Amino acid sequence: MRMWIYFSLLTLLFFVSALSGYISAMINPENAQSVVGQFFTQFEFIKELDPLKLFALIFLNNSLKSLFAMLTGFFFGIFPVLFIFLNGFFIGVVVFVKSQEIGLTNVMMLLLPHGIFEIPAVLMASSYGVWLGGIFYEKVRGEDVSIGRAYRFAIRKFFTKIVPILLLAAFIETFITPLIATTKI
Repeated sequence: MRMWIYFSLLTLLFFVSALSGYISAMINPENAQSVVGQFFTQFEFIKELDPLKLFALIFLNNSLKSLFAMLTGFFFGIFPVLFIFLNGFFIGVVVFVKSQEIGLTNVMMLLLPHGIFEIPAVLMASSYGVWLGGIFYEKVRGEDVSIGRAYRFAIRKFFTKIVPILLLAAFIETFITPLIATTKI
């Protein structure tokens, strides 16, 4: 299957899971509030970081998680699919909870500027992971494919295409979003 098909299917999964998370939070807002509150409490230290350290943290976090999602895709693509589903679901929950607190417009102003780059980059990394899962499946079936060559190809794409996009997203999240957002999460 071509990469754009994996990307399209994972994009659909992401939006369906985000909608599911949003609806789930609507159905049980107290639980959603608790989960989101606990999550944000874990990251209180971020408020104390200077912008360069915050930029590095965001970039490394997103890069390492994306790389991990891609590289663990060899096992039939299961992990990248779960990674996208869980991230979409959690984003849906956060959007609901935070929109109750600061309004949907403010939430979108905090998410969209960097999200329009970060989400496609993560989807691309996960697409390569699903692709690697397909290569692994072909190998298990006895087809003459090179898993090593496939990994080298995916890693090259990760560093030449995905990393620059994640770098841009981290820059926007750290330095641009605070200038255009009217509130903070």
